[in-house]
Amino acid sequence: MMVDFNCSAVRSQTDAAISLFERVAYPPVFIVGLSFNITALYLFCRIKRWTDTHIYMLNLLVADLLAIVFLPFRILEAFCQIKPTILCTFLLCTQYSNMYCSMFTITAISVHRFISVRFPFLTKSLVSKSKAIAITKCIVIWIIIAVICASNYRDLMPDNLDGCYDLNLTRKLRKTFLLLLEILGYLIPVVIIIFCSTQTVYILIRSLQHVEGRDRAERKKITAIIAANMFTFIVCFTPVHIGLLLQYLSDENGKNFIHVFLDVAEWIATTNCCLDAIGYYFLLKRIHKGENSSN
Repeated sequence: MMVDFNCSAVRSQTDAAISLFERVAYPPVFIVGLSFNITALYLFCRIKRWTDTHIYMLNLLVADLLAIVFLPFRILEAFCQIKPTILCTFLLCTQYSNMYCSMFTITAISVHRFISVRFPFLTKSLVSKSKAIAITKCIVIWIIIAVICASNYRDLMPDNLDGCYDLNLTRKLRKTFLLLLEILGYLIPVVIIIFCSTQTVYILIRSLQHVEGRDRAERKKITAIIAANMFTFIVCFTPVHIGLLLQYLSDENGKNFIHVFLDVAEWIATTNCCLDAIGYYFLLKRIHKGENSSN
């Protein structure tokens, strides 16, 4: 797959503003995301006792790393336009695949956390199978994403693109593809995450009256982390799905607004790679310190 540049292309005022935004906004995401994800990967390699939580986190790390690795193409496109080719189709498929893998994995983590708190005896009875269950879930996530991508890649072919990363706003996504992204990709996960997170927080807050000291402080910290994770998910992934819906519903008059909105929304979604990395980087550091102190 060859990269075909069109550096002499004349950009509209809107495109020029978007390119300037991308030149400023994406390099910090790449630098911070790559640094934290590589550090987290190093910490993963030093884990002595793996749990199901580690498996989910590793799957999330793989998705985030793949998104970060291909981010230089997006940065390069901001400086010199890349002509829409099959490479762009691959890059867009990779971008959407990594985003939805992150979303599905975060959903699986939320469900796992809720079940652990709500049904502790059930969790203990399945502890011997928990790692196998986590691995199976992660494999199923990637299979679902691969099937969706393979079935709908035509919507991301060069003929449907205005630029390497820009959907042609006058050629709508097929309704079936849009519904898959909006319902299966976003609505179902966000409802599950909100339900599981709020229920888990509620259970933990109720349990505070029965504990004191260090255990109480730890549960408060976990409650704050769960609430922050839910808020981060909503903030990062809601705008891009609103943008896709507006792109499908809009006409020619709203083209410039949708173009800007989608571009900013995609950047917001990409920042989740950094936020994920920061979260499990510090969590893994705490786990690693705990392992060292117990030796």
